[in-house]
Amino acid sequence: MGQTGDKELISLIRTSDYTAFEELHQRFWPVLRKLAYRKIGDRQEAYDLVQEMFIELWEKRERLNFGDELNGWLHKRLWFKLSTYFRTKGFREKHLEDFRIYAANEVSAVQFDPMELRDIDAYYEDLLAAINKTVEEMPDRMREVFLLNRNERYSVNEIADKLNLSPKTVRNQLDRAIGRLRKSTETYNPTALELLFIIWLIS
Repeated sequence: MGQTGDKELISLIRTSDYTAFEELHQRFWPVLRKLAYRKIGDRQEAYDLVQEMFIELWEKRERLNFGDELNGWLHKRLWFKLSTYFRTKGFREKHLEDFRIYAANEVSAVQFDPMELRDIDAYYEDLLAAINKTVEEMPDRMREVFLLNRNERYSVNEIADKLNLSPKTVRNQLDRAIGRLRKSTETYNPTALELLFIIWLIS
C-alpha cells in the first residue's frame, strides 16, 4: 500500500477501506504531529489534536472533499484544528513568546496586547476557507507550483528543475497565485496583528 497514489488512496478510504486509512495515517501522521507540537508546545495535546483530526476524517470520509493532493489538504485541515484550539484554549505564555519572537523578526517595534490575541475568533476559519477555495480553483500548473513552494518549501529553482520549467515561468506562476489569493481575501480586513498571527499559525 506504501506506493498507493493520493487519488487511489482517497477512493479506497471513501469505500471504507480501513487498510487504506491506516496507510494515510502512517504516511502523514509524523509531519502533522510535529507541526502541531511546534505550534502548541505540548506533546500530549499535539498528539490528541492530530489523533482527533484523523478520527474525524474517518467518520466523515464519505462526504469530505479531499481534493487531489493529500499533503496540502491535510495541512489545511490541521490549520483549522489549530485555529480552533487557540480560540477555545487561548495562548499560554510559551505561545505568546513564540509569536512575540516571530512578530519581532517580521516587523520592527511590534507592540501588542496578549488579551488581543486571546480574542481572535472564527474570523480565521472563514479566511482560511477562502484561501483553500482559491487554491483549489487555480489552474493545475499554478496550483502545483504554489503547493510545491508553500507546502513542500521548494525554492523557485528547485521547482523549475522538478517541473522542467524556467525560473521565470515559476516566478510568474507564483506571482499570479498570490494575486488570486489577495483578490479572494480583499474583503477581509484583519489588523496587522491578526494578519501576522495567521501567517505564524500556518507557517
